[in-house]
Amino acid sequence: MIRDQSGAQALVGYVVDIGQDDGKARAWLDLSEHHMNRVGMLHGGLTAALLDAACGFTASRMFGGQGAVKTPLVTVSLTVNFVDGGRLGERVTATGHPAGGGRKIAHVTGELRGGDDRLLATCTGVFRRITT
Repeated sequence: MIRDQSGAQALVGYVVDIGQDDGKARAWLDLSEHHMNRVGMLHGGLTAALLDAACGFTASRMFGGQGAVKTPLVTVSLTVNFVDGGRLGERVTATGHPAGGGRKIAHVTGELRGGDDRLLATCTGVFRRITT
């Protein structure tokens, strides 16, 4: 688990798990009223944020980053395909899947699923390793 939350993570309230041996990072969120859009579904911006977090930490692991001390990177592009809406009270989980890359670029795919394993969104992302 990521213990030192970013400001955005603390504000939204999602949890990041990079501790699995499968190389995939996950981010999950228990949906409450302030996560919903005007029609009562998970806001699309939060869908993208969860996918970006899961895919970004997956990319970091591809570069050898572990725990809170990760390989610094930036999101070059993130394309999200919205399939269904998250519902009030359910837990949604984003999972990043390593797809390829090289020394400085990582390609990752991702999916967001509802509590009943319902597919909510998919994405493709490109992440670039940076030096700080």
